[in-house]
Amino acid sequence: MEGDLLPLLAMVIVQVGYAGMNILSKLAMDSGMNPFIHVAYRQVFATIVIAPFAYFLESNLYGDEMHRITMNQVLYLVGLHNSTPTIACALTNLLPAVTFILAVPFGLESVGIKKKAGQAKILGTVVCVGGAMLLSLYHGRTVIGRSSIHWKYAEIIGKETSTNHPNNFILGPFLIIASTVSCRAE
Repeated sequence: MEGDLLPLLAMVIVQVGYAGMNILSKLAMDSGMNPFIHVAYRQVFATIVIAPFAYFLESNLYGDEMHRITMNQVLYLVGLHNSTPTIACALTNLLPAVTFILAVPFGLESVGIKKKAGQAKILGTVVCVGGAMLLSLYHGRTVIGRSSIHWKYAEIIGKETSTNHPNNFILGPFLIIASTVSCRAE
């Protein structure tokens, strides 16, 4: 039973890490950090951490991978800069749907629309994409309520940047979706 819960626990830890990264990245950019500089710092840090493993474990490193990863990060962080961490987290979860949507026309995935599994794939993709789009584009009143977690620094930075640099709620989600597509495009 414990072995069955390990993948679930790992998935939750990764999602919490992504959410934390989104919040800290948004705060850094709202404090004045350029998204392109942020990408450069991430690339340098990742290189320092991963280079020893790559040297000893990988015999063939591909330059195209680095271009794709860099493009993914640039699109993602510029999109995050023009959006919110909540929208970025929601749109990042489009990755499985985008993978499925891109795999079908190239014959890497079969739909089988007459089978229950095929119908579940289509319904899951529609719900995933629809939910992410609704969360990205809905700017009405609060549905669930405010969080009891309060971070004074984030509130101050948010007020300063909302008057100086208003979020672009069309460009931000579009760039985050483009980063998801660029992550999958091979």
